[in-house]
Amino acid sequence: MIICSYCQAQQLDGTIFCTVCGASLINTKSQRQTTASLNRAAAEAAELVEDGATILPAPANPAVGPALALVVLSSGRRIELPAAPELLIGRKDQQRGFFPDVDFSLDGGYDAGVSRRHARIVCSNNRYGLEDLGSANGTFLNRQRLPPGQPMPLQHGDEVQFGMLLVRFEVSS
Repeated sequence: MIICSYCQAQQLDGTIFCTVCGASLINTKSQRQTTASLNRAAAEAAELVEDGATILPAPANPAVGPALALVVLSSGRRIELPAAPELLIGRKDQQRGFFPDVDFSLDGGYDAGVSRRHARIVCSNNRYGLEDLGSANGTFLNRQRLPPGQPMPLQHGDEVQFGMLLVRFEVSS
């Protein structure tokens, strides 16, 4: 049996994803590289570095800043993002208790390969970072696949692909 390091559910040997929470079980015995372990590693690092500039986690009550949005390119749907230091991106699963801040269920997220806990956007001092959370089908920033657990700088106009779902990140003053 394999124990999911995220939710502690028991899974049969050879299972690739936890049937309870959807976390990756690949390398669980040796490296424990599930979504939860990647999140813990990222939290311990607690900083995002771009060309020598450090982005620290935002305070609990961030100041009112620019308006953020994700635009789903296939439908044109604009998703206004709440002001928060961190936004979870994925798809809702009520039965298993997954309620991401940005839910791509209405945009064909399941068929497009969006994981329940797919990625996150980190916001601090009007600077943004995108991090893949060990998703099954990957996160791409301007057509470059992001390594899981490593936040990358995110800027206005960047194209982001969650699995096969393509969106544009927008910042307006």
